[in-house]
Amino acid sequence: MATVFQKCKTDEKSLNYPCPKNRCGHPWTVRYREPGGRGGRQREKSFDSRREAADFGIKVENDKRERSYLDPDLGRILVRDYAEDWLARRAVKDTTRANYARYIELHLGPHIGRKMLVSVTPRDIEIMCMALIAGGLSRRTVYHTLMAPLRALFRSAVAEKRISESPVTLAAIPKMKTKRLDEKSLPDGKDVRNIAKEIRSDWAISVWLMAGCGLRIGEVLAVRYADFDSGMLRLRRQFVRVKRSNGYKAELAPLKARDEGEWRDVPVPPFVWSAVERHVSQHGLGHEGYLLHAHHGGEVLDSNYRTEFKAAVKRAGYVDEPWTAHTLRHFFASSAIAGGVSLLEVSRWLGHATIQITADIYGHLTPDAGGRLRSVMDQVLTGVSVVGAESGNRAGSVLSPEAK
Repeated sequence: MATVFQKCKTDEKSLNYPCPKNRCGHPWTVRYREPGGRGGRQREKSFDSRREAADFGIKVENDKRERSYLDPDLGRILVRDYAEDWLARRAVKDTTRANYARYIELHLGPHIGRKMLVSVTPRDIEIMCMALIAGGLSRRTVYHTLMAPLRALFRSAVAEKRISESPVTLAAIPKMKTKRLDEKSLPDGKDVRNIAKEIRSDWAISVWLMAGCGLRIGEVLAVRYADFDSGMLRLRRQFVRVKRSNGYKAELAPLKARDEGEWRDVPVPPFVWSAVERHVSQHGLGHEGYLLHAHHGGEVLDSNYRTEFKAAVKRAGYVDEPWTAHTLRHFFASSAIAGGVSLLEVSRWLGHATIQITADIYGHLTPDAGGRLRSVMDQVLTGVSVVGAESGNRAGSVLSPEAK
């Protein structure tokens, strides 16, 4: 059991011993043992008043019984040092590890890296977030992207009993909702064809694969001719850009939201397959059979591709449009949903981790939703079945060249 006493009354080594006063104002000491019975390490902690010391002693004994006791030494580690140790123990992709390391170096370290882990407060987290936004980062980047590793880091510290609760969980951090897609901001079929004409000819196949199959940039860069079979494209890996000592390199990695060895199949429209065959006959294949390759036959960096795509959009005359290569993925999803393909199927083809992600971004594009609601509610309110009610079918509106 914890004991409470004053050293000025009991410890001959104390500078205040012996103290003749009953209420002398000298510190009160709590002596207790860590979990482990008599084998537990003996500790002491001082307080200004007897009540504070007694309360602490009761708390320590309760924590030991409830197995929630925290070793105060475990929390006395710099956040920067703990973050590096934490990252070294994470089983994550190389690209994720590189992104987390850059986050620790550029953002976490300068703001709370020199603080002890146990001393970080929700206020510290809030101040760091506001400073990052003031420094030029977007609110979505700060509150969505950068908070993910920070939550995981402090969650790990809680699990290791270094701290009692996560300051990130207690901080006033707004939740960032997934942004719904504005389908009116997308290109139509004619626009896509114009972009495909303006991009360098040996990369034009990428436009059709992204617009017709919904591929991400890293995925389309890793497509091989051997991945096509019986009207389907089996995606196994993606290329990611990784910083090495001799510069940035394109390296293979598992698909997003999937582990090594997992894949997803995507239907290939006949037009896209014809474009693939035409591409192979005119431009050949690169290293290990990749459709897209640099002039020397090697892998294409996503940064180089983005630059070329942006230039092709401008050459096609769309100077004021904010279209990126990822816009073609939105084009695919919106066109599929407008054509009556279910959200579940679209989510599967896109490779989203959950259907909720698909629903949050594209759910409002479900065809006839407004027309069906008007028909149903009119029937309920009037008692009369409405035949041939307005449907408002938007199927094909995205794909149609006349839509714009």
